[in-house]
Amino acid sequence: MSNLEKIAIILVNYNGKEYNEECIKSIFESSYKNLEVIVVDNDSKDGSPELLREQFGEKINLIMAGKNLGFSGANNIGIRKAIEDGCDYVVLLNNDTLIDKNLISNMLNASKEENDAVISPKIYYYDNKDIIWSAGADMRWKKGVTDQRGINQKDDGSYDKREKVEFGTGCCLLIPSKVIKEVGYLADDYFLYYEDTDYCMRIREKGFNIVYEPTAVLYHKESASTGGNLSKLYIYYNTRNRLIFNKRFNSKNKASYMPYFYVTRVARCILWSIKGRSDLVKATFSAIYDYKKNINGFKDLSK
Repeated sequence: MSNLEKIAIILVNYNGKEYNEECIKSIFESSYKNLEVIVVDNDSKDGSPELLREQFGEKINLIMAGKNLGFSGANNIGIRKAIEDGCDYVVLLNNDTLIDKNLISNMLNASKEENDAVISPKIYYYDNKDIIWSAGADMRWKKGVTDQRGINQKDDGSYDKREKVEFGTGCCLLIPSKVIKEVGYLADDYFLYYEDTDYCMRIREKGFNIVYEPTAVLYHKESASTGGNLSKLYIYYNTRNRLIFNKRFNSKNKASYMPYFYVTRVARCILWSIKGRSDLVKATFSAIYDYKKNINGFKDLSK
């Protein structure tokens, strides 16, 4: 076992009582065994930390963040722990997933073969296991939006080729520790959404590649932990952070992405108003206001 690279699997738990067990069991059923499972709890109130201790005990390293640090802050705690423990690779993994037993082995092999690349797997929908959610991802720079390859397409073999991509979703990424030591950690000021895209851009700026590996497979309960993509939480953070990301990495296309942003936001706000979703309209305006005022990080959306 000692001659195998040590890999840390990092899960962020926030009231994930109904998701953790299946995900973690699938990790322990992996064909790759030299693993450290690190769960960072973001001040959950659903009893999930206690249940994790009961179910897995010392098989996992449960770290209590003490407050909700978001996706980026909690993952950074886990990454630091992994580096301290001498892990050679880190896998960021959403807890609302189920992994194939060969996912980790296949991601590791791909990283080695691609000169220490960061690896993004093939991700299917959990409830429809032949429909792709992500086969790697790119930016549509002129519009300033992310583009998941293959999303909502039936898997007909079109995405069975390993290839470089612009970024990989933080739902699942394998990152060599040497990359982390060179690039640093996730940007805390996003809190939730776009921090993975930001990180991948910084990885590429340092000369490393992001590679999609189709033989590495998992299944995702999409947006389960944040209430789906029509929650005010999703709308607020996705809207604000999209603007932050583009300001940092896409200034040359500002003349095209900003008009596109505002036209599409107005159209959506009109539609949401008609449907009685004033909460989403409010979240959109709040996100734009906070971006302009350079307000980032956590936002209390309960008010």
